[in-house]
Amino acid sequence: AFFRTMETKLAEVPPRPATVVLSVTRACRYRCPHCYQGKDSAEEMPLERLLEVVRELREFGITAWAVEGGDPLLRFDRLLPVLQELSGSEVWVNSTGMGADPEKLAAMKAAQVVGIMSSVHFTDPLRHDAFTGVPGSWERTMDFLRDCRNAGFLTGFNTVLTDEQILDGEIDRVMDLARERQCDYIQLIHPKSCGRWLDQEFAAEKHERAKEIACAAQRRYNSARERHAPILAAQVYEESPEMLGCTCGGIDRFYVGSSGEVQPCEFLNISFGNLTREPFSTIYGRMRKVFAIPCENWPCCEKASEIARAFAENGVQTAPLPWELTEKLTENWEMGTPTKVYSDIGIYS
Repeated sequence: AFFRTMETKLAEVPPRPATVVLSVTRACRYRCPHCYQGKDSAEEMPLERLLEVVRELREFGITAWAVEGGDPLLRFDRLLPVLQELSGSEVWVNSTGMGADPEKLAAMKAAQVVGIMSSVHFTDPLRHDAFTGVPGSWERTMDFLRDCRNAGFLTGFNTVLTDEQILDGEIDRVMDLARERQCDYIQLIHPKSCGRWLDQEFAAEKHERAKEIACAAQRRYNSARERHAPILAAQVYEESPEMLGCTCGGIDRFYVGSSGEVQPCEFLNISFGNLTREPFSTIYGRMRKVFAIPCENWPCCEKASEIARAFAENGVQTAPLPWELTEKLTENWEMGTPTKVYSDIGIYS
């Protein structure tokens, strides 16, 4: 995967993306208030078209796949053919664990899935269960990850922490829990105004302090001082101006919803077209005109109020915002200062 990624980054003009987040279904028994799919349509791409898209994206150069829902294990009839099509690729599956059984885990292992991630947004079981709306979900998640580890998968937490949780020391508690449960990887995501949280606002002072704490945690937990800790990937660190900046919009990553809508990322509820109606090349070309180079700004934060206003003013109830409205919304978007690291290595310059 690494060498194929380097090939698409260095040999192609413009450089191509390496990663896609692919949703195969919106079906999920959780009702998390922050869910970025919370307003999405329940429609699903026909399986035949979904598999065509998977082949098209793989041939285009996608090397890292996050396959998710909703909860894909609830629609295993759609998930397994996708995984079999991707056998041998770098694939992680995101699931709550509901609907899991030994047979499904064995089938995913046979399809060469690398790892399994599950949502852990609180270390306190009662608070986690209240957040998901499903009693017993915390314990079920821990059991699911244990079973995945025993089946030979890498395992990880998908964790969204509010600013208040971070300021209260929850990152350290999450890392302690992950170490105790022998997890390999924690993806720490900062809260976003999207999905069910589309109109949510965050206090700027708390937000900045929480980002500082998360960046410091990434440096500490991935250093020799914490050699027995799981890997921590804090989004605010990896997308900081000193690192990679924002690479959504097909620069390095993008999102395909279960209904076929292509979005710059899962946290930007805008669509550049639907794969059941148009070819990927057309949609991708549109998106890259808006997201041409990696920049320091984070559109998921800086454009959130504009996106929310477009939903309200146009009476749109279902996400993402359709292409005809996205086109108007994004025609004058500025993404800020280009990220320095890419010009240093001679691409996007």
